[in-house]
Amino acid sequence: MDIKIESGVADGGTVVHLDGKLDSSNATPVELALLDVIAKGETKLVIDCVKMNFVSSAGLRSLIMAIKKMKPVGGTVTLLGLQHNVKEVLEISGLLPLFKIQDV
Repeated sequence: MDIKIESGVADGGTVVHLDGKLDSSNATPVELALLDVIAKGETKLVIDCVKMNFVSSAGLRSLIMAIKKMKPVGGTVTLLGLQHNVKEVLEISGLLPLFKIQDV
């Protein structure tokens, strides 16, 4: 299944909804979508992960790039509604502390 990317505005920031598996087959479009939001001046990015059921190392890279681009502007990247297996990958990789985490 391909990942579906949808964006919207909420609470003064931009929400990007990810649906499906975030892996090497679709990490580049996700990364570009996230970086595009940041390039437009957004400092509050929420990545809705409620329907994201898998993340690979390539997918992690796209999330890391968002953090890397957001840090110099003092912005935040929040991961919303992480499924247990995705949260576990972030924990094992040591990346979880880089993000704000919000439950639904």
